[in-house]
Amino acid sequence: MANELRLPKVNSIIISGRLTRDVDLRYIPSGTPVAKLSLAFDRSYQKDGEWQQETSYIDIIVWSKRGEQCSEYLHKGSPVLVEGYLKTRSYVDKDNNNRKITEIVANKISFLEKTFSAPIDSTDKPADKKEQPAAKITDDDVPF
Repeated sequence: MANELRLPKVNSIIISGRLTRDVDLRYIPSGTPVAKLSLAFDRSYQKDGEWQQETSYIDIIVWSKRGEQCSEYLHKGSPVLVEGYLKTRSYVDKDNNNRKITEIVANKISFLEKTFSAPIDSTDKPADKKEQPAAKITDDDVPF
């Protein structure tokens, strides 16, 4: 049909904030590292002529060598800039309740503390490709 809506497929996010806890680094059965970060970020807005501030929280997933570097150099309170995409997954908790979580899968993490001079970038070299998560990894493989 000529009148169909052509919706671009865009799933990209850039966000900055501070870690709410230390990095949780684990390994999937294949040995690939995966790190989980929890990020707090603020939004300012005006309501009835007065400025308000709202804090929100989201989990960040970082794969491979980048995840190990996050675990080594970041800690609770560290400021970071995250570039990645949103992913929603479902799971059954220990009480057999269905749960859904939305998180950011990081493509790039920039460490914003003055002690760090370079960002940790996800653009792995082709030789590093074996560390990337395979398409057959399921939610059951992620140890969080």
